[in-house]
Amino acid sequence: MKFKISILLLAVGMISACSPQEHPNTLKYSWKNVVDRDWTGGNFWANRLQDWKVKDGKLTCIESSEKKPMRTVHLMKGRLENQTGDFKLSVKSGFANIDMNPDAASGFLVGAGPDIDYRSAALIHHSPGKGGGFFVGVSADKKIFIQDFEMVEKAIIAEQVLASLPSEFTLTVTGQAVEKGYKILAEVADLGILEYVFEKDIIGNVALVSHPGKGEKGGMAWFDELSVGGDKLVFADSKNIGAIITAQHTLTNGILKMNAQLMPIGVKDEQTVSLEFNIDGNWKKVTENKVMTPSYTALFRVENFDYPKDVPYRVVYNEVNDSPDYFEGTIKKDPTDKETIVVAGFTGNHNVRRGVEAKEFDWSRFIWFPHNEVVENVSLQKPDILFFSGDQVYEGANPTGADIKHIELDYMYKWYLWCWAYRDIVKDLPTICIPDDHDVYQGNIWGAGGLVTNKDTKGGYVHGGKFAQMVEHTQVDHLPDAYDPTPIEQGIGVYYTHMKYGRISFAIIEDRKFKSGPLGLVPDTKSGRPDHVIDPNYTPKMADAPGAKLLGDRQLKFLDDWAQDWSGTEMKVVLSQTIFGNMATHHGPNLNYLVMDFDSNGWPQSGRNRALNSIRKGFGFMMAGDQHLATIVNHGIDEQNDAGWSFCVPSIANFYPRAWMPKVEPMKNFEGLQEHTGEYKDGLGNRVSVYAHTNPGIKTGKFPAELHDRMP
Repeated sequence: MKFKISILLLAVGMISACSPQEHPNTLKYSWKNVVDRDWTGGNFWANRLQDWKVKDGKLTCIESSEKKPMRTVHLMKGRLENQTGDFKLSVKSGFANIDMNPDAASGFLVGAGPDIDYRSAALIHHSPGKGGGFFVGVSADKKIFIQDFEMVEKAIIAEQVLASLPSEFTLTVTGQAVEKGYKILAEVADLGILEYVFEKDIIGNVALVSHPGKGEKGGMAWFDELSVGGDKLVFADSKNIGAIITAQHTLTNGILKMNAQLMPIGVKDEQTVSLEFNIDGNWKKVTENKVMTPSYTALFRVENFDYPKDVPYRVVYNEVNDSPDYFEGTIKKDPTDKETIVVAGFTGNHNVRRGVEAKEFDWSRFIWFPHNEVVENVSLQKPDILFFSGDQVYEGANPTGADIKHIELDYMYKWYLWCWAYRDIVKDLPTICIPDDHDVYQGNIWGAGGLVTNKDTKGGYVHGGKFAQMVEHTQVDHLPDAYDPTPIEQGIGVYYTHMKYGRISFAIIEDRKFKSGPLGLVPDTKSGRPDHVIDPNYTPKMADAPGAKLLGDRQLKFLDDWAQDWSGTEMKVVLSQTIFGNMATHHGPNLNYLVMDFDSNGWPQSGRNRALNSIRKGFGFMMAGDQHLATIVNHGIDEQNDAGWSFCVPSIANFYPRAWMPKVEPMKNFEGLQEHTGEYKDGLGNRVSVYAHTNPGIKTGKFPAELHDRMP
């Protein structure tokens, strides 16, 4: 991805020769000529997306609730690094409202996240804690101050009363290296200056801050004419996010489909995105398309894609009055000549820890994003295909709670984190990405053919069809053409399909979308939840509700046809959201015992058996996620082991551990394998032979334990 800062400056009218006082290593930004939009720009990350807008030529915070303190916009291109040198930060600012809380403030967060990835540090806002940096601000009650954002108490460590505070002011923060640390000079020109010495190095991100203060009249700061420079700052174009944050693609039967994900551009921004190939050393445009809203996606389709070698590509977007923004990758040759095809499977993408006590708040423990270890280790396996089975997004505490009032932008804020974390591997590999319950902001989902519902266990979509469609546009539009694209209720599309790649035929199914909700179909569970059974006297026959659906007739027909089509195929694999069995007996942080779980694909049993019967006709190997518990299982319908093998992949990260620890002895024990392996019937009476599982309980000794000790 390329980013020309000099051209950006030209676009916003800010290019000029350095003044005698200006450091040559200086970057300047202005929003004066940027159109109104939710996107702050390719060099910034906003917390949260819905809290900021570019409006009337200024970057403006629009969140004023005291429950949403310390709204931040992090500079991505530059960071204060571990090297000796001075730095200087300057910005013009003011407040969008006149009457506000006296401690409402505007300013800089400096030195955020010194010990973590710059992308991790970009999430720092709201809560003080170790690694939080310090806030240099100007308050509505005419004070310039420095606040410790590493302490729970958010102590003011220095302050100075200003002579006055005009509606527009310029805050300048200078850091000068001294013998034991850094001297900070904070100044509002001609109105007051504050000096403080930190007896430590200053390393980490720099961010703009709008703080509402305490009370009902929250302040909303605006910014323009940002300048950052000095030897202490290290700039890198590669850290820019850009207008195009990722692009997913699939290739099957000579048809390439690619879905480019853009940041939330404005209605007056350029609306067209193009796709270019480099075949003979020259870039050539092959297709273009309009950006779809509110998903901010652009879908490309290229037929007769048949090249004997890998093809470099780039997605091109032209910002108004700016140089093109590129997202580059490679479309690999279909590996039909490879003996082994490697599929990397993922599920459950939690980005932050939850349940952190204030007294121990530590940003390095709190943020798990961007999952560098996962990306690096997966890359070492040289996969041919990536499969993300669901919960790419969690609606709560990842990194912020669900904002239903602004649900579309709230989803995009969290979806962009997935894009940002995995784009370095996604850009070069066919990626199958399918949404699950949390992606559509539900704790569980029984789609019931697309009905609208106010309670998920009734069946349907709690937040309506429009939101479900938006989510699917971001995640599945690049999948091969649907087997039967007829929409379901509320106009929600379907994506169940197949992909031939490397002589393997992958059936991609939607095991949530047509499934019946258990409420009203099964006897009262008496557990307080219609989907969790804790009563040992509740029998499988009671649970197997007549008329309850799992995959539905349309998908069963698809699987039957898919099972019979062996053209260009030597193996068949089924990719689904979750596994066809009740493969977790214990749930939650306390590992409470459950007899049955109707959210699993073990229920309804009749539907489960019909699905497996169709899958086994093609000898399909099954791969799925969702359970937070990796298992390898041989399934049975009429007899043990007569219906195929499955691999449920472990979570990237999870809050909610599960375990397979049945209270009955196996019908047949597997000698030499771990405890709780063997031939069983699960709690719903389904035949399963368990060969491996990753029950939690092992203390890995890896930091942070909250991540690694839950068997991710």
